[in-house]
Amino acid sequence: MINTIQSYLSKQKDKYSKIEADLGHTMLTTDYRGENIANYHRQSSDYTSFTQSQSITIVSLKRYLENLVEVGHELGLAGLYLFAKELRRKLKLPQTRLSIPNASARELFEDVFQRLECLVDDILEPLHQSNVTFEILFSPKVIKLVERIVEQQEIKGSNSKCIVFVERVYTATMLSQVLLDFIPCLESPWDTQLKAKHITGIKAIFSDKPMTAKYQVRISLY
Repeated sequence: MINTIQSYLSKQKDKYSKIEADLGHTMLTTDYRGENIANYHRQSSDYTSFTQSQSITIVSLKRYLENLVEVGHELGLAGLYLFAKELRRKLKLPQTRLSIPNASARELFEDVFQRLECLVDDILEPLHQSNVTFEILFSPKVIKLVERIVEQQEIKGSNSKCIVFVERVYTATMLSQVLLDFIPCLESPWDTQLKAKHITGIKAIFSDKPMTAKYQVRISLY
């Protein structure tokens, strides 16, 4: 999916470069009379139409898919599945499609969206619901993290708290959901005593609402 989008963006970039170069050449060589001025108006109109038809949604879609791959590496199958579901939900929103004025971009979007739906429904969801091993469902980083959290709880008591710092906002959002998947699989009493939530600053990701300072304080006291 990423390669498909990258190929499309590369072709659009080449097309834009040609239109821009042609317009620039005309601006430098025209005498702004007769046929020359007609060519200038036509090329100027083509340039404006092309730039206005481009949608940032396709660029954002590529970035989301790259983040999806990164989450899969960092968090394992559970993180990949949860992120893919959230991405599908976001892409289903009517305003997402309405923000794509270009016909070829809409066609590309629909193709990628259908592939994402197949990935979620036909591959990831059955795997997530099957009895796969921890090593497949959760990444080594997640497994080690939970082991460290349990160790700290055993040393400092069940009322102690842990803060996990991550580099990216979407990793924080998905990690808290992955931990909620992991915790019920632990031995007693940790399967019921451990809880997980995330703080991502004021920046929202997917279904998150922007986090105010008041909300952040409330979560930190959770």
